[in-house]
Amino acid sequence: MNRIWKLLVCTSLFMTMIFSSGLVNAEPKAIDGKWPPASGVYVRKTTSGIPNGRIDVIVVNGFYNNPAVLVGVESRNYEGNSYEGSDMAPRIYIAGHMDVGLNYGEVVLTHGYTDKRNPKPDPKILPPMTYVIYNATVDDKKITLTPQMFDATRAMRTDPDLAGTYVFEGVHTSPSAFMAIAWVRQQNPKLTGLQPGRDYRYEDDYITDVRKISYPGIQAIRPPIAPKDYYELKAYDGNKLVQTFLVSQDFNQIYRIKPNGEAMLIFNNQGGVG
Repeated sequence: MNRIWKLLVCTSLFMTMIFSSGLVNAEPKAIDGKWPPASGVYVRKTTSGIPNGRIDVIVVNGFYNNPAVLVGVESRNYEGNSYEGSDMAPRIYIAGHMDVGLNYGEVVLTHGYTDKRNPKPDPKILPPMTYVIYNATVDDKKITLTPQMFDATRAMRTDPDLAGTYVFEGVHTSPSAFMAIAWVRQQNPKLTGLQPGRDYRYEDDYITDVRKISYPGIQAIRPPIAPKDYYELKAYDGNKLVQTFLVSQDFNQIYRIKPNGEAMLIFNNQGGVG
């Protein structure tokens, strides 16, 4: 991903600011009691009160008005009592989605990076076909992740482990290109043009005003009132460009652009396609 490291550095600095200062408190408003969880940031802390993990939750109105819960989960391998120690601790960040149910669910995580941070940041993209699942229980203000068991003694865990209880801290989230990739892969393959079970190499960019881009056909199908900020994702099979996607920062719109320039709106926040 050609610009991902700059984004990761910015994201790391932003998360450091979030971790080292109190977030704006807001009462989460869950739908139907506990599901889906409220959009916002949920923080896990050490026994000393130092943040060492977070879940960014963004709830999108999906097909047939069913909520789609997008998540980006970060865990740091730290149990100490200083913000500086937490900032320099090895970490993993991985994005995906949460399947919702009546009283339980699971997070399915597929795209992200690890960073050992020894002695300085050195992020590495997770390998192709990464597929991590944690059980998830949710109440109005907390999300608890527990590893799924392979058998009586073995569990699926990341390193650092994502397990723990994350408590709602505020409504401000940090969406990421990894969340955008995971969101695209959840769409109908007939619309994305991406083969199920096949991994692709992605290059990403961030567009601050989509009205200024030159993809043929986009302006003709883009609503007059729509987000301006988009993730641009280029999916490659080897060195061959397969598709380009524009994903709005709020994840409410996805455009697919074929290599020949043909554009199509494949998702919007009303569940329609164009």
